[in-house]
Amino acid sequence: MTKTPAILTNIENFKDNHLLITIYSTNYGKKSLVVFGGKSKKRNSNYIKGLVNEIEFNKDNSCLNSTSLHTFNWFLYDKYRLKTVDYICFLINKLIFLEEENSNILHYYINLISKMNSSESYISELLLLELEILKISGYQPDLNQNVLSKIFIGLDLKNLSTNEEIVLKIGSNLELQKHFFDFLGKVISRVLINLNINLPFPRSEIIKKN
Repeated sequence: MTKTPAILTNIENFKDNHLLITIYSTNYGKKSLVVFGGKSKKRNSNYIKGLVNEIEFNKDNSCLNSTSLHTFNWFLYDKYRLKTVDYICFLINKLIFLEEENSNILHYYINLISKMNSSESYISELLLLELEILKISGYQPDLNQNVLSKIFIGLDLKNLSTNEEIVLKIGSNLELQKHFFDFLGKVISRVLINLNINLPFPRSEIIKKN
């Protein structure tokens, strides 16, 4: 029997009164689990896409329990924040094929949700999360100094070696964040096209234009 914090990235009906859920955890990567009786009113609220729960499952990949670890203010979310949650879950489901351990996806996702809950700007957290998903799936762009200098014209970009350093460098500068957001959009679009995957809605709809 195993317990692990995980993002619920997909929920589907599975026979009779059961559910088939997909989770992503730091220790076990992406897994599909069956929740027997998961559609019952008593248990249904614990299985919602986007939640971060402690998931208990056995060696037969049956989910035995799901307990919420982080509170999300779903009813206060505007359409941009709701679509961001859908978008991230979609990327994890479509791009991560192997059980990849010890990534920062869960950590960055919790940071993203925390910003959304407090109605703060979440673009930095979103950029870090997108970069981490690309990294884990093997599609991270080569962000060397020459590439970065073309994205951020006139910015001192020396000695930036990690994604966090890059995002920290542009800070809360909305113009620089927009440039990087647009650049990552092109990268993700090429990756999805090569894999014959279509986003359910335009990526531009997850961030307010202003």
